[in-house]
Amino acid sequence: MASMQEIKRRIRAVTNTSQITKAMEMVSATKMRRSQEIALLSRPYAIEALRMLVYLEKKTPYRPEIMRARDIRHTLVVVIASDKGLAGSFNTNIIRAFEKRIIDETKGSPESFSFVAVGKKAEEFLERKKLNRVASFKNFGDHVEVEETEALFQFVIRGFLWKKWDRVLVVSTHFRTTLRQEVLVREILPVRGDTIWSTVRELVPEAGRFSGFSQMVTAHDPEHGHTDDFEYLIEPDAQSVLEVLAPAIFEILIYDLILEANASEHSARMVAMKNASENAGELKEGLLLQFNKIRQARITQEIAEIVGGAEALQKN
Repeated sequence: MASMQEIKRRIRAVTNTSQITKAMEMVSATKMRRSQEIALLSRPYAIEALRMLVYLEKKTPYRPEIMRARDIRHTLVVVIASDKGLAGSFNTNIIRAFEKRIIDETKGSPESFSFVAVGKKAEEFLERKKLNRVASFKNFGDHVEVEETEALFQFVIRGFLWKKWDRVLVVSTHFRTTLRQEVLVREILPVRGDTIWSTVRELVPEAGRFSGFSQMVTAHDPEHGHTDDFEYLIEPDAQSVLEVLAPAIFEILIYDLILEANASEHSARMVAMKNASENAGELKEGLLLQFNKIRQARITQEIAEIVGGAEALQKN
């Protein structure tokens, strides 16, 4: 049986751990809400840009290079994970989804796939699997700015325009609720208005503080058109505007995917730290109970020894 001194040390260690996990839970909750807020505040811009894209597609048959489908000879896969651990099953779920969907596709022709890692955990996984990793992007931070994703955006779009790859897939986490995240494999290049619009709708959480944004997104669905009586004034022409607008919308998509992955990561870490805090509390209660039992046993033993000694003196 452990000594009282050893149990005291364990109680202090569990208490310290509980304080750390509780602090991490609160920090992750704040970061998760902030990531959600930043992502959703960009919705009005994204929605209006998409409406304009739908409008322009009807005005001209021309399509920029990034909107043209090709015969798929080479595919780029972007894997978005985290830079840090202690996020529960967040990274594990991403790896499982990747292995279930992508690994099977690569078995037939592995040379037709290239991979980009976003986050240290994604980089370590691709290195471990010895896959063709062509780039890595790390340390985006907890609250990503558009400028921080510029390097990733330029790398992906230039490779597509230079025909290094004919389509781009992203393996990332879709934030549904605080307690539920889902790993999705989405095709982001070539750019298609319907694909991006579905991503915009997916970025609105199903429940919680920001769930009300779903009404705003539905009301401004680009397929429904404008309710106001006006039309766009396009200068110089629809073709020129499309050449600029399509890459801008794709950059928004990249940025939103990173923000959504961040929100999912912070949510997963918050839940993991909450569970850790609860487990630490239960462990502490068990140790306190064990400590009190040992102390009571010692007190009882000492009383018995005193009574026994007193009785021995009386007999003498």
